[in-house]
Parts: sequence; structure tokens; C-alpha cells
Amino acid sequence: MIEIQGDTVVVDKETTRLEGFRMEDTAKAPVIILFVNDDEPQMLPLDKESTVPVRVKSKNSEAEIQLISYEEIKATLTAR
Repeated sequence: MIEIQGDTVVVDKETTRLEGFRMEDTAKAPVIILFVNDDEPQMLPLDKESTVPVRVKSKNSEAEIQLISYEEIKATLTAR
């Protein structure tokens, strides 16, 4: 189960990989892209009135949610 609690995205399990990304402009892209273990990436929608999460935490790990620009996404996809 994954939920947003204040400024933290909480993943209710142990993880071997835990990464979160969000676009610089949350008004245009109101989502967090979350990578957990070897699962497919998940997109968590952000409520316009809520606090924007800055951390992601599981039962055994914690990380900052990284800002990513459109240019970085485009460059990554082009390199594939």
C-alpha cells in the first residue's frame, strides 16, 4: 500500500529500491513518479491543495524525492 502522509510518500513494505521523482512545476505535472523494487513505476497524483511530498519512506529505507526537468526526461528517453 502506498499513501501520501503530509510531506512524505509512505510505502508500507520493505524495499530494495526506493526512488521518487517529481517535475519542477507541479501545477503542470501534479504527480510523483515512484520506483519501488523491480515493480513497474507508479504515478501518484497530487491534490492541488495538499503539501507537495519531499520524501519517500518504506519500512527499511528513506530517500528525498528528486526534482526532474522535462529536458532530463527527454534526454533519458532519447538515450534508450
